[in-house]
Amino acid sequence: MARKTKEDAQKTRDQILDAAELVFYGKGFTQATMADIAEAAQLSRGAVYGHYKGKLEVATAMAERVIQQASPFQGQPAHSALENLKHYCLQEVRSYIEPSSIQRVLFFLYVGIDDSPELLQLRYNWEKKRIAQINSLLTQAIAHKELPADVDFDLVSLYCQSVIEGVFSIVYFGSMSERERWQRAEQLCTYSLQRLSMPFSQP
Repeated sequence: MARKTKEDAQKTRDQILDAAELVFYGKGFTQATMADIAEAAQLSRGAVYGHYKGKLEVATAMAERVIQQASPFQGQPAHSALENLKHYCLQEVRSYIEPSSIQRVLFFLYVGIDDSPELLQLRYNWEKKRIAQINSLLTQAIAHKELPADVDFDLVSLYCQSVIEGVFSIVYFGSMSERERWQRAEQLCTYSLQRLSMPFSQP
């Protein structure tokens, strides 16, 4: 019976967090209320408060759950490190655009939060994870002599981050068909990352 109770409690928490994704995505943190979350979850407010003290705790649990469950990038052994980097950039752009739990949570963390330190920290954690993945692929590219050993590593890392953000903006805000947007996204990532194999001019 205790096991059943624990399973029921987890099911209720998941129900609350699933509802919170939709509420925070639609209203942002400031405008959302615990009553909104309870209504979306089809639970009483008392049931929601029985698991979470307030909406900050709900938002933090919601974001942590999705970020922890996000599938890590799996590079293809047959591809070069720079080719895998291109696919990683495309995966990141898709995660911000294509409807999913990770898309809703990332939209919330970048657009819908206020200055709550707990939520800002989750956003920073996501960015650190992204930078670590980029740096790992760049390190592989140097080891395989796809990039020169004396490349300005920090500059190249920032450049790759700007590629992700730039392609996202063009694809998300541009008036292109679904097919064209991803065709253009791949072309832009390919063209941008080809630049890494060219020498950087010094100012």
